[in-house]
Amino acid sequence: MSTDTPSPRLDCHIANDTERAAAFGNVHECWGDERSVEDYVAWRMQSIQHARASWYVGCVDGRVATSLGAYPIVLRAGGQSWPGYGIGAVHTPPEFRRRGYAATLMAWGQQQQLDAGAQFGLLYSDIKPEYYGAMGYRLCESHYAWAVPRAGARPDGAGQLVRFDPAESAEALAGMYATVQSPRSIWIERDEVYWDWVRGRYPEHEWYWWVAEGHDGPAGYVQLKPTATETRVFDWGVLPGGDERAFWESVIEWAAAHGIARIGGWLPSTEAISQCLEVTPRIKELTMLSPLTPDAPWDDAYRRDAAWFTECDHI
Repeated sequence: MSTDTPSPRLDCHIANDTERAAAFGNVHECWGDERSVEDYVAWRMQSIQHARASWYVGCVDGRVATSLGAYPIVLRAGGQSWPGYGIGAVHTPPEFRRRGYAATLMAWGQQQQLDAGAQFGLLYSDIKPEYYGAMGYRLCESHYAWAVPRAGARPDGAGQLVRFDPAESAEALAGMYATVQSPRSIWIERDEVYWDWVRGRYPEHEWYWWVAEGHDGPAGYVQLKPTATETRVFDWGVLPGGDERAFWESVIEWAAAHGIARIGGWLPSTEAISQCLEVTPRIKELTMLSPLTPDAPWDDAYRRDAAWFTECDHI
């Protein structure tokens, strides 16, 4: 006769405010940075970023044993718009691990999303991708690229970076983003509400138009997150037909002029990027996609083109 004690039943549901605060306190061990638990929970409860998600919890005897956030997204694929959701902050406290609770909650959450019309799932894995692969998620190309700027002669053909306010230039920025992304086989659509969310989420970031040499108007843009040790590229784009290498040379020249130690981030392994920055595979935050219904399209080109998903959309 087996002496194994069965795991208590997991009660999966949409979190109330008390459970949401408990879930945020649980994830502090992973993403709390230097904040105290109390400050971290208070920040997340008021955060524009986290307010966009539906928060799901699995409870055991009234305690939050696992949790995740489901963020609404729309993917453009196969010439159509497909509603979906992005999964963020999947977490199980140590005392509840190895019981399958996270997988149970993910399955429950997926059914909630399917009932609401979702066709695609998206996540960025910090663990071995095989775990999510067993749930139908498919690993996509995921890279870092970094450069150490060096002061020197100005590269031939390099243009200028001109800072702008993303709120004042909202329409132009949204239009350029869509034009840049449209040649890809799959990309994340950003409507007006989504762009408002982006601006509210990153108030400290700097946005620049790229004006190519010999041109009057912008041919690209870049969103930068400055820190004490590096500057991260959170979003970027070059219009079709633009000189991508000249764009990156301009970005790196700008970084050198501002004394930045290194610049880069989530970037695809294009020829121009490989010529200007050092490209390596990401070992965390791996992009994974799942078509959730028989109607949702799939093409292996999605694995390649998902490399253009930027950290701006990370959840």
